[in-house]
Amino acid sequence: MKYIAFLLFVVVIATGCSSKQKAAKVHEKETVSKSVWTAKTELFMEYDEPKPGQMTKVLIHLTNLKDFKPVSEGPLTLTFAPEQGEPVTVTVAEPEKPGIFKTGVTFKQPGAYTLTASLKGKAFSDEIIVHDIGVISGDGKHAEARQEEKAGGDISFLKEQQWTVDFMVGLPVKQQVSSSFTATGEVIPAANAEATLSAPLSGTLSLSKHLPYIGKKVVKDEVIAVIEPPISQQGGLGSLTASYAEAKNRIVLAQKEHERAKRLYEAKAVPKRRLEEAELSLESAKAAFEPLDRAFQEMKQGASGNKVIIKAPFSGTVVELFTANGRAIDAGQPALRLINTSTVWLKANVPATEIGGLRNLDKASFTIPGIEGELKPSRLVTVNDVVDPKTRTVPVIFEVGNSAGRLKVGMFADVSIKTGHEESALTLPDEAFFEDEGRFFVFIQRQGEAFERREVKTGIRGSGIVQVLSGIKEDERVVLRGGYYVKLASLSSRMPEAHAGHGH
Repeated sequence: MKYIAFLLFVVVIATGCSSKQKAAKVHEKETVSKSVWTAKTELFMEYDEPKPGQMTKVLIHLTNLKDFKPVSEGPLTLTFAPEQGEPVTVTVAEPEKPGIFKTGVTFKQPGAYTLTASLKGKAFSDEIIVHDIGVISGDGKHAEARQEEKAGGDISFLKEQQWTVDFMVGLPVKQQVSSSFTATGEVIPAANAEATLSAPLSGTLSLSKHLPYIGKKVVKDEVIAVIEPPISQQGGLGSLTASYAEAKNRIVLAQKEHERAKRLYEAKAVPKRRLEEAELSLESAKAAFEPLDRAFQEMKQGASGNKVIIKAPFSGTVVELFTANGRAIDAGQPALRLINTSTVWLKANVPATEIGGLRNLDKASFTIPGIEGELKPSRLVTVNDVVDPKTRTVPVIFEVGNSAGRLKVGMFADVSIKTGHEESALTLPDEAFFEDEGRFFVFIQRQGEAFERREVKTGIRGSGIVQVLSGIKEDERVVLRGGYYVKLASLSSRMPEAHAGHGH
């Protein structure tokens, strides 16, 4: 399909150029062209050199700047007002074909006219002012009032061609830019927002309470599962109670030994190593007791008879199931995995060679394939102090709000990180530039259908935009999207003269 579309585009270009050449032979009068842009509309106007008392053919192209497609409805009212005297008004009920309005107008007197083009469509309306419509007398007087725009470009790309492709023209944007680099990133769960819920004791997952399905959202303290005690108490309630008591006694003994070692060390009766060993023993006993204590408390709070209830420790989404109702489950065996994704982390893998140039980490941004637009982290969490020996990267972690749930854990991202000071500069999107033997070019729209290839000097690149150091001005309109088609048109034909005519 792409190949067919390409062939059709080439045919349109060839036909358009042929039409222009034929029109140049038919029209003996000089054709004048003007282009005017409002916030909503581009007006490209062509007309024969007007003279008083003679019908002047006027051809107007209207483009909706929101999508760069032709305006497809009318009416269009054209009011030509001279500096002195009565204005001339004509109304075109509808375009002859989308975007193209044809009419004729007869001027009563020579001089400079101002055109007010008023479009009053149901879905689209605008008012466009065109100055200096010069009408010359038959003997050549008032020629100074005729203001003719020269095309100013040697590439012809017709409106009919622009409207059929993905095309956009716009002004360069002045904004703050700084040098940056792009790192690969991944969306991961935030700390304390992920939990694997395990069985505090052995038993069977009750059929009276169905496990939540993958993707189900649960709230804090919601009952997730019920465990029926096993027929044998081995590994069940009896085993948990015995292990709990034994671990608690170990803490008491370790605490007493630590206090004794501390007194002896303060009295200089034992070396410091004795105190350190006692501290390690106490910490080890506490670590062994903690999971047993948690399981025992859950058993006491959730027990219904001999049953044990497992509750959600926080609100979140079930992302994995490791078992099913009716199956036996051992103490410590995982039942499901729960993640709270209202806030997630973005882990950017920054090359070790870039760490020394990190600046403004609070202004980092990222994009994710499949999600439109540029996203911003809410804050910087941490910059790791250790380089991964395999990838030679340093993890930099950002926090990202995700209340809408668009970000999914495991998504990959392109993270743009600043490396320099910001400065104000003219910028264009990456897509506007074309490279030729190490030099960069853009296409300037001089008139509605006339374009110029312009070499520019580029500066800072980052986040999909490029700084333009020289080559264009703030008020020059640049092809931002679809420049490839203009490039193709430049290879297909050259304009013999500025708007010799238009073949529609």
